[in-house]
Amino acid sequence: MSEPAPAATPLEELVDAVSERTDEEPESIRTWLDPFTEDGTVTPAAVESSVTDVSQVLATAETRVDLATRTHEEATAAADGAPDLDVVDVRRRAFGDRLDDLRAEVEALGDEFGEARSELDSPVAVYRAAVALHEVTTDAQDVVRVAHDLETELEAFEAWISSANRRHDGLVDDVEAAEESAESVAEVVTALREADEPDPERRFDAAVQTRVLDLVVGDLRAEAADLRAWADRDGVSFPDDVDARIDALEAEVADHAAALAGGPDWDDRFGERLAALDAELDAVEPPVAWARVDESVAAARSALSDDDATVDETATPGRQ
Repeated sequence: MSEPAPAATPLEELVDAVSERTDEEPESIRTWLDPFTEDGTVTPAAVESSVTDVSQVLATAETRVDLATRTHEEATAAADGAPDLDVVDVRRRAFGDRLDDLRAEVEALGDEFGEARSELDSPVAVYRAAVALHEVTTDAQDVVRVAHDLETELEAFEAWISSANRRHDGLVDDVEAAEESAESVAEVVTALREADEPDPERRFDAAVQTRVLDLVVGDLRAEAADLRAWADRDGVSFPDDVDARIDALEAEVADHAAALAGGPDWDDRFGERLAALDAELDAVEPPVAWARVDESVAAARSALSDDDATVDETATPGRQ
């Protein structure tokens, strides 16, 4: 560590000094300073060791992002040979955005690490450095995990690009997942119909899920059209029953929506949330940016929670 390390100081003396200057509890301060402590004393050697450990974790994060970058380059090169279709472009752009976010995160963590290791000229600064280094470690470990997941998904994307069977199997899997979600909503709709006093929160959540399923149907239909065009270009077969299944799914979702709309009038608490959600979802077109949809749905549910309504936390049936 090139920056001056703090002089060896008894832990309890440092805890008392920090406690006097901050609102932190002594026990919390003591816990944060533990990585800097040897035999009851905060020592330069322990600080040096902790900084080195964090540096290694950060270096691992940088390496994982570098590996993801190389995998992204390979997958992008493979995608260059694919036809100019939304089904390809939306995936490629999403991967690029996620990689950009990881690069920015690693750069920011490097800056935070540099600041933490250089500010050790007072008891409070040492304490804050300990907290900051812990946070850098935690965030860097998250980057390692996310970068590894991204690399795996990029490898799968490259395989998807190169194999019509993988593309078609993936579409069929998504259709099946949507059908299962629609069946779950059907069970809720049936239960609401049979109830003497239907639970409004449960009805609201089913209405939200039905709206999302309607987007899923449109997204699946658009993807099926693109994959069929790709199959025609390459002279390979396309699953015969996909269109019929999507049509049946669309009809089922419409039935659920009608059944939910045909119930009692929504009170203002629910009606306003659904109207706001409808306004946002009406502007969404395939290929659907599911992260944005998830945010809109979460906001609608959160608004109800703020109103002290207990909303069913069933997962929204969107797509990845």
